[in-house]
Amino acid sequence: MYPRPSGIVTLTTDFGLRDSYVGIMKGALVAVSDKPRVLDLSHEVAPQDIAMGSFLLWSAVERFPAGTVHIGAVDAGVGTNCRLLAVTAHDQYWLVPDNALAGALMACADTTEARELDLEHLRIERTCHRFDGSDVLAKAAASLASGRYGFSAMGRRIDDADGTDLVFAGEPRIVYVDHYGNLVTNVAGDDSFVGRTIVCGEQELTVHKTVGDAPDGELLAYVGSFGLLEVAVRRGSAADRLSLQRGASIAVPSA
Repeated sequence: MYPRPSGIVTLTTDFGLRDSYVGIMKGALVAVSDKPRVLDLSHEVAPQDIAMGSFLLWSAVERFPAGTVHIGAVDAGVGTNCRLLAVTAHDQYWLVPDNALAGALMACADTTEARELDLEHLRIERTCHRFDGSDVLAKAAASLASGRYGFSAMGRRIDDADGTDLVFAGEPRIVYVDHYGNLVTNVAGDDSFVGRTIVCGEQELTVHKTVGDAPDGELLAYVGSFGLLEVAVRRGSAADRLSLQRGASIAVPSA
């Protein structure tokens, strides 16, 4: 059974907010149906950075109602013939290019199903491959979220969608740097980590329960709101303090 559409559509793109691209995408969506409620997850994915976009899409898992439709418009292969997909996982829907953007969320799902968008059946005209976000994904999302088309009508089922996990596969490392300069790792943690020591950027750090447990200016680790181990400086930037960015490795000794 597919989840009933919640009427919510989220947008995750590398469009930024300076240009009109996000507005055009929203315009294409509401032109199909003004029923969905459109929410911005993020438009500050670094240009063509699929791994970063994959992390941000993963961050929406289980944080929206069942049946929410998520659009991911980050494509390093823009202008190519990259397939466009509708994926169901975690009782939600994900409309993305077939470029591993949904890989992290698919990898941690109990079940997934992917379909290649059938533009002819959905009566969507692609005017330019450069604008798949507004030309195709927004229109398909509006149709799905409003109930005009069900998930099975999105297109033929496929078994070879690119499910490469660009976030959690591989060594422990920093996978995201947030607005505050906190270094988010791909290591899942819980309260059992409190008091343990990790190594990040050749610095040994004690894991605290919260950032507030440390004095101002102290470098520390803690399990953040994503359920992942993070490195932070209270009232400061860990990224600046350690001069580290995404991809930097960390060491998490066994308990």
